[in-house]
Amino acid sequence: LVQEKFQVVLAMQRYAHFSDPAKIKDGHRHLEAVEALFAAFGAHLKIAFIDEEDGPEGRRYFSALIDRTCPVAAKPGRLPSRQPKYRIELPGYPVLGHGKSDNQNCAVIFARGEVLQMIDCNQEAYYESSLFLPLALQEFATVRDGRRPGILGFREHIFSDIGLLGRLAADSEFAFGTVIQRTMDWPLQARLHYGHPDMMDKLQVLQQGGVSKGTKGLNLSEDIFAGIDLTLRGGWTTYKE
Repeated sequence: LVQEKFQVVLAMQRYAHFSDPAKIKDGHRHLEAVEALFAAFGAHLKIAFIDEEDGPEGRRYFSALIDRTCPVAAKPGRLPSRQPKYRIELPGYPVLGHGKSDNQNCAVIFARGEVLQMIDCNQEAYYESSLFLPLALQEFATVRDGRRPGILGFREHIFSDIGLLGRLAADSEFAFGTVIQRTMDWPLQARLHYGHPDMMDKLQVLQQGGVSKGTKGLNLSEDIFAGIDLTLRGGWTTYKE
């Protein structure tokens, strides 16, 4: 039942390069780490990555997906690695910005369900926080002007143990994620999207080009465009304590 309702898609953009010694010297260690993840999380974990294929018309790019059921095989001159279960050809080289936004958008097509939550690879969580998820998901049952919220935000505990500098950065992020967020939501009604731990309506964000956008030299935050695009298309966001 849990596998039917819950899925983790790990966006590992460079997985295809791990098996190529010419591109990554210690790629075998990365491949071993991937196998350790599959052993630990089993059928819940899916890994999306960008695959490449050289042909007579040039290099082709694909969004690919692997899981623990995918066979392990070795191509000539490569280390053994998992072979993709699904491959969706892309119109060209997909990394247009700094990498994070394009990495997310290449992986989101493999996510099941209607609600997405983007988290960072260095993000932790409490077991107690997971007990609030059913209540958070119920917020998507709220309808305003015929639409449910496209983005749902809530507070998180941000902390650091790397010294005074890390603590100052964590405290500033904590203030931004609590008092500033709730003020922007009400009375200003100007809250957009600023990264984790927001949840998104996948059906809405897919219609606006993905969960984030990033262009080199143009913007610093790729996450905010999810809220901007949603608002321009008549959608709305909300924030709950």
